Amino acid sequence: MLKSLNDAIRFLTVFKVGGFDDGTLDRLGQSCWAFPVVGAIIGFILIIAYHVVHSVLPSLMQAAVLVTLWIFLTGGLHIDGWVDCWDSLPAPVSPQDRLVIMKDSRIGTFGAVSLVSLLMLKVAALSSDGFPSLLLFLAPVAARTIMLFVAFRAPHKGEGMAAALIDAVSSRALLAASVIAAIVVLYCGLLGVSAAICAYAASIWFKRFAVKRLTVVTGDVIGATCELSECLIVAVGAIAL
Repeated sequence: MLKSLNDAIRFLTVFKVGGFDDGTLDRLGQSCWAFPVVGAIIGFILIIAYHVVHSVLPSLMQAAVLVTLWIFLTGGLHIDGWVDCWDSLPAPVSPQDRLVIMKDSRIGTFGAVSLVSLLMLKVAALSSDGFPSLLLFLAPVAARTIMLFVAFRAPHKGEGMAAALIDAVSSRALLAASVIAAIVVLYCGLLGVSAAICAYAASIWFKRFAVKRLTVVTGDVIGATCELSECLIVAVGAIAL
């Protein structure tokens, strides 16, 4: 279990304890259950940071610091997928050309707008007076579990990190991750349940939209649903105030 958790931490965060190698991808099937646990680690760090900055910084600056830390903890892994998706999915070209655009490291207009919009929404939500800080813990837990639902039995290109993850997500791993995430969601009460349902529904819609535009699910699509889920969860928290 500790080995699987370590693999999940190395895969999803900047904490590359022991290094990241191709063997880690081969072991993803054993570590998928730990994705929400990694989310809990990220959430715990965010909660601590929230209480540290809460009394010393203005609300808008607090939110900016938290969002910056959030991106740093994941190495920008998922936010990169969000930008790549919005650069490619709206393009009026063939699915194959969209995949080519998705691999391009340059940021286009749609990608830039989507990045700014995502960051603005997160900062605005977290800077709301009385924001329920517990959702800072819930968001990374639920989002990394939703990633597994998006990846489960999804069509893929047959190569790369996304294919390895999609092939690795078993029913047993998905069930274990779901149980862990459900405990956190229920602990957050009705607000947590509502936020998680909204995030799940939006992510499944986004997956279907991406498959229509690409015919496959890529790593960028999976990462984008993580960002979408996190953003919606904190947004629901702010709206419910």
